[in-house]
Amino acid sequence: MFKSFLKITLRNLYREKMYAIINISGLSIAIACCLILGLWLHSELTYDRHNVRHREIFRVVDEFSANGKLDAFAVTSVSLGPLLAEDYAEVKGFVRFIPAGRESSVLRHGDDAFYWENVYRADDNVFEVFTHDIIYGDPETALADPTSIAVSESFAQKYFGDSNPIGETISDDTDTFKITLVFADLPENSHLKYDVLESANTEQFAEPDSVTARRQRLWGVGIFTYLIMREDYDAPDFRSISDTFFERHMAEFGKAVNSTWRSWLQPLTDIHFQTEVGYDLPTGNKFYVYGFMAVAFFILLVACINYMNLATARATRRAKEVGMRKILGADRTGLICQFLVESILFSLISLLLGLVLVEAALRLTPLNDLLGKSLSLNLSHGPALFGWMLVFALGVGLMAGLYPALYLSAILPLPALVGGVRAGKGNIRLRQLLVLIQFIITVGVIACTLLMVLQMRYISNKSLGFNDENKVVVTLRGADLIDKIPTIEKELSKSSNILGMTISRPLMGQQTGLNLGTIENNSGVMEETSIKNIQIGDHYIEVMGMQLESGRDFSKKLLTDVGASCIVNEAMIKKMGWDKPLGKRIQLGLPARVIGVVKDFHFLSLHNPVEPLVMYRLAIDTANIPVQQRPNIQVYFILNIAGEGISQTLSLLEDTFAQFDAKHPFKFEFLDDSLNRLYASEQRLMKLTGIFAGVCIFISCLGLFALAAFTTEQRTKEIGIRKVLGSSTWQIILLLSKGILLLVLGGAVIASFLSYYAMDEWLTGFAYRTNIDPWVFLLSAAVAAVVAFATVALQSFKTAGANPVNALRYE
Repeated sequence: MFKSFLKITLRNLYREKMYAIINISGLSIAIACCLILGLWLHSELTYDRHNVRHREIFRVVDEFSANGKLDAFAVTSVSLGPLLAEDYAEVKGFVRFIPAGRESSVLRHGDDAFYWENVYRADDNVFEVFTHDIIYGDPETALADPTSIAVSESFAQKYFGDSNPIGETISDDTDTFKITLVFADLPENSHLKYDVLESANTEQFAEPDSVTARRQRLWGVGIFTYLIMREDYDAPDFRSISDTFFERHMAEFGKAVNSTWRSWLQPLTDIHFQTEVGYDLPTGNKFYVYGFMAVAFFILLVACINYMNLATARATRRAKEVGMRKILGADRTGLICQFLVESILFSLISLLLGLVLVEAALRLTPLNDLLGKSLSLNLSHGPALFGWMLVFALGVGLMAGLYPALYLSAILPLPALVGGVRAGKGNIRLRQLLVLIQFIITVGVIACTLLMVLQMRYISNKSLGFNDENKVVVTLRGADLIDKIPTIEKELSKSSNILGMTISRPLMGQQTGLNLGTIENNSGVMEETSIKNIQIGDHYIEVMGMQLESGRDFSKKLLTDVGASCIVNEAMIKKMGWDKPLGKRIQLGLPARVIGVVKDFHFLSLHNPVEPLVMYRLAIDTANIPVQQRPNIQVYFILNIAGEGISQTLSLLEDTFAQFDAKHPFKFEFLDDSLNRLYASEQRLMKLTGIFAGVCIFISCLGLFALAAFTTEQRTKEIGIRKVLGSSTWQIILLLSKGILLLVLGGAVIASFLSYYAMDEWLTGFAYRTNIDPWVFLLSAAVAAVVAFATVALQSFKTAGANPVNALRYE
């Protein structure tokens, strides 16, 4: 029987080629989009699940409260893990990852020197807790020696090619390490990525003998701490451990500074989507996951609607076939099976074409760059992947073909054979409903794309409170080079293309420092609070194009400006309620007084509101820095350059820094490029939504084109009579298009409400956002209406413009 169904289906496909091409084209494009989005979603939803012990691993979040202000951090004290493991049996162990403390590290082997950003120190049990694919070396002893280092496969190939590097040495600015292990590159969906792990078994990170010293450490943060708990441990139960730990180790000091502390646990697999903590690594966005799920479903739904509409529109053509088969003894169940086999065959053919489209898109287009991942359709994963794809194709076939199968199989044989079958009102209304759904989706994705474009344009045009154009940033590494800053500035100032120079730590767009300190309130009382702060060099305000509202800038002539003076922003004045901010006391270590107020500027991205900020003069006393730490000191050297002759200016900078810093390869970055990366995910989402909006429109147009063809064919005699009675070609085209345009209008109204709420939710991720203007929805509806009208008119024009004599002879 199946063979008979298949033969009939293939015969129908051959006889009605346009119908087959339109359905297969729409379904294959939709399936390809679903497969691509499915690969992305699988990567997002399986973060860190490659770790065999992922159910036992939790990251500690520190939460400090000072004077009513609450701050949560993904980083903790270096002593927290060891103390928790000593005090509580529930804590089976810990692993700490200690950032290198530098923007990037230069690692050398012989004459080869490269920058690496993902460098950490780690406890020697890291390979026991976290899963790695070991290529060379013994994971049990790899980081036992303080001078040992474990590297990724990419790192090893960069320096040593395909040879075994175990025993080779790598050096940075202070130490020389011996490679003891090579691990395969971490999966892309790892929240913590690294190419280099140095041993944490050093004196710097050893626990002090004094309990008091260990407890004092607990109030500083800077490392990632992971605890190993039992597999079924419930993270909220950690609250009791946190409370008793605070009382035992931290309460005494906390009372003295009017501060409290607690911690909580993040299950390893939840970290990627928990974005509410500061000083974290880049995280995901659940909005994008839900959005891409919706996009995949909508695209597939549009394609399935096409199939259902075309299949039911062809009912009058297939009525005689159904009637004859029933006369010959076919029952309804057999007919349903035949029509489902037909739709499933369409789906399977579309799946094969979809796989081809996926491979072509991932290999030949920049789609991976837009998705921000290196996706691939790896069919070598075996039967499981093929099984899932077949189930998916069967599901699509059933979803698209079930209603047409039920509808066609219900046709009565006698009316079918005598030509009495016409599309019923229920069938027509269902087709109209399905077309309405298509336009709701189409107008919705167009509106969402336009609103994303407007938001990103708003961000790019919004004043940041400083000028980020033509600012070149060079990282100065090491105290020896920092000592040469005056000489470097003198040398570079000879060029007319260098308009200004300054230094800072950190850089715009990076996390600011956060310290516990005291600030004088409007009544003259010192209040304890957490204070965000940055260090800036002379002329920083001028070079960055910022506006000084009152007071003065730092001056080299005044020694009190080093440590004893500070500048605040307007947000600090609002927070403290100062009537007269100049002269107010702020104490972070040394006491300082406010000498200037700068107009608010966006130090972080526009996702965040402007927060109170204190700026100190950056003056590094290199003479008192221990010899071992001198190479690790870094500052950012910012140059304001002329807009003309940029390539010549960059060549000058390269030559100058090669003269003053021969140890480090010259590396620079434009500040605006650095800040644009803060919105990379939104930019990618906007472009992808635009692409998928185009796909939705294209698939909808395919269906409309075919549906218009069938509808026009059924109304051929009516068109001929109207022509004879004097109707023009355009009047007939408008008549045939009127119903579609009404559906566009209805779809636009519904889509406007749905897309408004969706985009309003997305915009909540920005502290500064554009308005959602009604014209966006009007424009979206207009675009959909024009495209729909053009599609229907293109198909209808031939029939409407034909000789009415031929139409009246039509049978």
